[in-house]
Amino acid sequence: MKAKPEDIVKRFQAAADTCKLVLLCGPNVTRCQALVEEMVKPLSQSAERVDMTISDISDSAARLNDEANSASLFGDKRFIVLRLNSGEAVRAAAAIENLLASETGGDPVFVIAPGMGDKTALAKTITSAPDALIATCYETTPEQAAAMILSMAKTEGLRLSREMAQEIAALTSNDLVLARMEVEKIALYLDATQENPQAPEDDILLLLGAENDEEDISLLINAALNGDAARLAQELAASRAQGLNEIGLIRIMLRQLTKLAELRAKVDKGGNIDSVAGHPSIFFKDQKHYKRQLRIWRSTHLARLIERILQLEIRMKSSGKPDHVLLEDELLLIARKAASGR
Repeated sequence: MKAKPEDIVKRFQAAADTCKLVLLCGPNVTRCQALVEEMVKPLSQSAERVDMTISDISDSAARLNDEANSASLFGDKRFIVLRLNSGEAVRAAAAIENLLASETGGDPVFVIAPGMGDKTALAKTITSAPDALIATCYETTPEQAAAMILSMAKTEGLRLSREMAQEIAALTSNDLVLARMEVEKIALYLDATQENPQAPEDDILLLLGAENDEEDISLLINAALNGDAARLAQELAASRAQGLNEIGLIRIMLRQLTKLAELRAKVDKGGNIDSVAGHPSIFFKDQKHYKRQLRIWRSTHLARLIERILQLEIRMKSSGKPDHVLLEDELLLIARKAASGR
């Protein structure tokens, strides 16, 4: 069945016992991710999470259904999150169709498929299935982001004003994954719960440094993408001392890489780098970095880099290595690649 992104969480919760599959697709990667995380958060308290990628199901169309119907090590409930990068939904179609055709119930499967359109044969199959949901996530408007943030806040026990929700949306550039992190940080600071709701003061964002956190992360990202290994080493050392939200950095980096890829496409069509990156729509503090990075990175390299960063989050959840080690290794590798392309 087809659902609107703003309704899919409630639709799933209303049919959680009978819903086999939920698939989020469309161009807005972070909203696909955010909606899945919102749906699985209540399940995470009592069920085991199993993360899968295309490599886990490409050898056998039955693997996804088998996994959904197998018992956990301790016989507990489970749920599966299948992450498909751009272009992989076609390769996963047989496994998803096999799951939907199965007569057994099994554990719920949540699929994040950014880039997949809602007019494909797979999308039509899911739309016609009575025990599946599909929603297409387009770019989030400030109004949509603020509404979602208010909903997140209510779940966390926060009584946010609409003005503060709009401010969080602006600080996170309507990125709902980053916005959730800000909401959770405020709730933790105020010790807010649904049983003990709290109303933040107007200066809470300034106190907790949301804008400064993003600024510090941008220093790391730009050092890597600019090929400035010495600066990157300094920023990494500072981040170890102050603490770093690795997933937050990945989200901000994906946002910057997506913008960089859009600008690079304009350059590939004949645009001048200085004109493309110097457009008034680009924040003036970022223009010098975009100009430098456009001279380093080609479109093909950016596409591969986006895929690597998407995979990095999956590796963080499954490799067993500390997140900061995986992140630092990846950033240093990016810096070396950028330095060789200068």
